[in-house]
Amino acid sequence: MGKKQDIAQRAADEARSFEEARAIDVTNKRAVRFWARRFGVSRRELADVVRQVGPNATAVALKIEAPNDAQAGPPAQPNP
Repeated sequence: MGKKQDIAQRAADEARSFEEARAIDVTNKRAVRFWARRFGVSRRELADVVRQVGPNATAVALKIEAPNDAQAGPPAQPNP
């Protein structure tokens, strides 16, 4: 492999590693405990959110931090 290929492979490996690190593995008790504490939710709540939005930690954080009424849609416009 040439030098450019080595660099490209290393970059691809790092990108995969970053994505894997940002994925929440709900089958791993240590990971669940870590992420539940990080987000300030119970382990069950964390698992429920992961079921809803997938294992991406950013998506989970956004779902947890979203106000409950944000799921209801935009506020009604007043009639002039």
